[in-house]
Amino acid sequence: MTVVSLIGIRWINVFHGWSIGIFVACLALAIIAIAMQVRRYRLGAVSIQAERGRPSPWAVLFLSTSVCLIAALGIASVIKISLS
Repeated sequence: MTVVSLIGIRWINVFHGWSIGIFVACLALAIIAIAMQVRRYRLGAVSIQAERGRPSPWAVLFLSTSVCLIAALGIASVIKISLS
């Protein structure tokens, strides 16, 4: 997500202020995803030791939503660049 946000900065001359917004949004999503993964791995290690592992649907939903958002932003940028 950090790489995607930096790619968004590359198109600042096309998207102007939107590039900064995309950069900040993708960077925030990356930080949140990393924080969620660290917490989940710690809980997972404890539950594996206790043999009581449970899946986390919220983590899967968050990461899936982030990937779909980044894909939509990429498609929108390609459409805007090709129509300009």
